[in-house]
Amino acid sequence: MIEEELINIWRSSPTQEQVKFDKSRLMIDVQSNLDRFHKSMKGLYLRESLAAIIVIPIFLWYAFVIPILITQIASILIAVWAVAILVFMHKLRKKKPDEHSMSYIEYLHKTRDYLTIQKNIREKIILWYVGPCMALCYLFMVGMMLEESSDTTYIIGAAAYCFVLGFVIYYLNIRSAKKYVTPKLEKVESLIQTMEEE
Repeated sequence: MIEEELINIWRSSPTQEQVKFDKSRLMIDVQSNLDRFHKSMKGLYLRESLAAIIVIPIFLWYAFVIPILITQIASILIAVWAVAILVFMHKLRKKKPDEHSMSYIEYLHKTRDYLTIQKNIREKIILWYVGPCMALCYLFMVGMMLEESSDTTYIIGAAAYCFVLGFVIYYLNIRSAKKYVTPKLEKVESLIQTMEEE
């Protein structure tokens, strides 16, 4: 009932007031979407950082304990890759705009830049995350296999496992870019355009 009354008031008000109301609704909608997005990103940064912190000592330990050169090299490279991911996540977290330290329009521009970065890293995940990670994991598994046997089915199985896991990570990130990041980016763009038209 209250919603119907509000709609009737909105329809009967002058065009200028309707535009202000639409802009306010768009601002609230965009901010609500961004708040949910930033909360989910906080969780993602935490999970990725914890995973890297766990991976680093485990693979450094493997590098010293396992006497196979290929596995030692792969272990060290996986630890280095995990450190790089940890540093990357820390830098990415710092790029999140702070709405309290700037004007609203500046905040929107910074948010647009941040969302563009988020979209790009998801779309290029195969280059900086999936490719290196799966290649190093495969190298590690092959090294372990050389110690135990020379069965080629293990090599093929390890390759298939890495490929499927890599594809799933890639697919989830591409889906995330299309379903979650791009719509938010479009809403922010729309709000920027509305704010700058005044």
